[in-house]
Amino acid sequence: MINYFLLFGSKMNLRVQLRFWILIPLYLLILFGGFSIFYSCQENFDEINFPKTGAVTSEPDGLFTVATQRGSMTWYMYDRLQRIITNQYMQYNTLDGSGALDHYEPNYGMFTDVWDRMYGDQTWEIAPLFYANHTVEVSFQRENPHKEGIARIWKAFLFQRMTDLYGDIPYFEAFKASLPKFDEQKMIYYDLVDQLVLGKNLISEPGRFHSFGSADLIYGGDVKKWEKFANSVLLRIALRVSLVDQELAQNIFNQIQNAPLIDSHQDSSKMVWDATTSNIYFRNPILVTEVFNNTRMSATIVDFLKTHSDPRLPLFVKPAASDGAYRGLPNGLDPNQQTVFDQNHYNQYSKVGPVFIQEDGATYNLSYAEVSFLRAEAAMLGYLDGDPAELYYQGIKASLEMYGLENDIAFQEYIDRPEIQYDPANGLEQIITQKWVALCMNGVEAWFEKRRTGFPKLVPLEFAGTINNGSFPRRLTYSDSERRLNQENLDQAVSRMGGDTQLTRVWWDTKP
Repeated sequence: MINYFLLFGSKMNLRVQLRFWILIPLYLLILFGGFSIFYSCQENFDEINFPKTGAVTSEPDGLFTVATQRGSMTWYMYDRLQRIITNQYMQYNTLDGSGALDHYEPNYGMFTDVWDRMYGDQTWEIAPLFYANHTVEVSFQRENPHKEGIARIWKAFLFQRMTDLYGDIPYFEAFKASLPKFDEQKMIYYDLVDQLVLGKNLISEPGRFHSFGSADLIYGGDVKKWEKFANSVLLRIALRVSLVDQELAQNIFNQIQNAPLIDSHQDSSKMVWDATTSNIYFRNPILVTEVFNNTRMSATIVDFLKTHSDPRLPLFVKPAASDGAYRGLPNGLDPNQQTVFDQNHYNQYSKVGPVFIQEDGATYNLSYAEVSFLRAEAAMLGYLDGDPAELYYQGIKASLEMYGLENDIAFQEYIDRPEIQYDPANGLEQIITQKWVALCMNGVEAWFEKRRTGFPKLVPLEFAGTINNGSFPRRLTYSDSERRLNQENLDQAVSRMGGDTQLTRVWWDTKP
């Protein structure tokens, strides 16, 4: 990432400078006024720009609101990173016309867009990494350990996602140096663990400290829920590194063996979107992207649900407009045989189901269902106490419930199916496959788990591109902005990682 404010200073382009000086009073009003003013002004919030490296604020609340809302993926980031990239990789959905990404081929502009908007540049206003980082700094300056601790936990969550997408990234010098160095993923992971532990310690400090309250759009400032979230992220980290750094993994498991984890739907980390606003950055991102009318559910997920008589089918999948059948569109079809203009053809295939496109719907950062499957795997491997089968079934039940299926009979009928019943000999595949179903439309996390474990088994593509020849992508390639402005540090990272292609492996990715 480039720190544009430090890099260009007074030479920053005139349009950005003018927008900054004109709009800074409104920005400060929001931050001084607290969340109530922020929320009443949310319709105009995304029109407010502020240099991503030079913000000054009296209180961190407004910054944290933005960090959580943007970090939970508003429509633009969901559209790029989930719907177009990882949901196609993980065969949750496909798009009319079967483009390059659906054939595991690169789209360098899309990968650049994700990078630039996660870190923030001189023109875009998303930048959740910046806002999380700055919330930590301001909370520290205000000597509020509870706010600082929560912000550190959220920042660690976001940076884990970022390094898992790309590998080595600017971390220790991010938002400090104008041309920051790229850090090794291993060193980033070690610090992520430290930051999560520090965050937990800070929110446990005694004293009458105010938390974020309603400015925290995830947990309402509840430090106990943030502690559970931090421990659950540590569990996720421990499993992710368990094949490459068993010592680190074991140390984490020892720390969280008896620690509170997300153990109810009320503890899930999620963003509940606003059904009343006309500002699309506050609307359910999956619903917003349906306006493009080119998303179809993948044949892979649809056929899995149908084959196993999964009660989630009518919630995940909308019947095809042509005949009312549940029919998915295969991923990776020959693009020479596709056309984006033949809507009569695409009306034969199912769109995204109703549970994902509710006006007041939620998207999940880390759910009770996912944590149940993480615990099941950790218990299966002997890292944590617990019965793997019981935790596996708990994960399935939690997934049904989170999508509105609180029906014990439907749950029992589903897990009584012979192929769904837990089999220790195939435990890992079953756990990860059911996690893949539970994570439907959250392709990012499912993709990380596919790279780590090799599961679930996906359907081979019909058409292989000429660059990767149908090989499954292992990461996103670096941003073009880094090539233009931070070439020396980028080159060091590429040399260290062994390349900058979709097939270059990150540190923890060792599965064939």
